[in-house]
Amino acid sequence: MAFLADVQRLFERTYGREAGVDLEDCVVGPRRCAELAARSEEHPEMSSWARFFYYVEDENLRLALFYDDDVIRTLEARDPRRALSEANVLPLLVFTEEASHALHTTYAFGDGGPERVAGAEFLAELELLARIDAYLLLSHFVRSLADRFDDSDRAWVRHQALTRWDVAYDDVRLGDRYRGAARLAAAFVDRLEAVEPERRLEELRAFRSLPLAEKRARVARTSGRLRGGSGAARAGRRPAPAPRSPSA
Repeated sequence: MAFLADVQRLFERTYGREAGVDLEDCVVGPRRCAELAARSEEHPEMSSWARFFYYVEDENLRLALFYDDDVIRTLEARDPRRALSEANVLPLLVFTEEASHALHTTYAFGDGGPERVAGAEFLAELELLARIDAYLLLSHFVRSLADRFDDSDRAWVRHQALTRWDVAYDDVRLGDRYRGAARLAAAFVDRLEAVEPERRLEELRAFRSLPLAEKRARVARTSGRLRGGSGAARAGRRPAPAPRSPSA
């Protein structure tokens, strides 16, 4: 699965840190996925297209990634490195999300051991980082394909990576995790794009290393400053264009 290796390398360069594991070696088939799902959180609103599992055994971190055949076939037939459209963007985002989960779990485990990757707070943190990573990766592909990144491209990427995930869930707890992640990620992207381009990697890497509570506090401080701009600046801002595919 060469595409997974490419995504892993992109993320590792972005965060300036190797995962210490080849994610291709962590991919499992349907039988092993079913075994792991039986001993972990399972919910009918979770996607069947892809899953990420992890557990700690004898102080060692164990990872598993599952991708449904439909996801793999779509990305092979419509390689997002060559073209992006409504036909392949959702499989790309699902694929990216699980790779992001695996990568950040290895980072967190390396930073703080088993305690750092335990509990519901960490699961919420993984969702937040996955939404940010989806925005960054999709932006990277759009820039590579179109040799530009204008307002309409940014609106399309933002919709696909962030706002389309801010939807209602039947399960309130699951909804809080996913909707909260989408909204916090959108606020962090605003923060990231407000700083000088040469400082963005530094900001992103510093944000990744923080616990979830500190991530929230950091974004809240910036959001307050962004909302506190002059009335003239706010009144003069044009509405965002309607999202469209960059290949449209």
